[in-house]
Amino acid sequence: MTYLRNLTYPRMMLGNPNNSTVSMIAGNQKGVTITAQEGRQDCFTQMWFNTPRDTSLVFQTDIWNVVGDQSTVRNGYVLIAEIDPWNSLCSAASAGRTSLKFTPTRDFIIRLACPDSGSANFTQPLLMTEADWNQMRALGEGYFDGDLMPLTNGGGCNNPHPVHAAHPDHWGLAA
Repeated sequence: MTYLRNLTYPRMMLGNPNNSTVSMIAGNQKGVTITAQEGRQDCFTQMWFNTPRDTSLVFQTDIWNVVGDQSTVRNGYVLIAEIDPWNSLCSAASAGRTSLKFTPTRDFIIRLACPDSGSANFTQPLLMTEADWNQMRALGEGYFDGDLMPLTNGGGCNNPHPVHAAHPDHWGLAA
């Protein structure tokens, strides 16, 4: 696989929330809950990326437990856009597994949003090249343990193997 970002601990990658709060999902360190602040609109948080460019990428995440008026979410629960100047590349507004394909030509953001006066959970976020995504899909959902290490090799970061414990960025995890 040429480029694969397992955003296992997305809380560490997220910027300052806009009109919302971000918390880890209880018992699930591989996801976050975005919660709108009371009476606020346009509630989101986002991650900033500056590489790679001119490469077809896929961002995948599971969206669940969406609460609130879903008609108030602007541009979907997940929005991917280039910045300076703003150029919306794609978005999704459905619960369940979401996979968005896009090709950035400059710095971009991935925005995670929740309904006004509500909340949404985002888990298992991955950012990868489209070629890697196609490879992963060909192997099947059951082949990986969620940390992108084949189960036949003992699994990924949740494995207490000393190599994994000593190298938490083994799979390119963001710090």
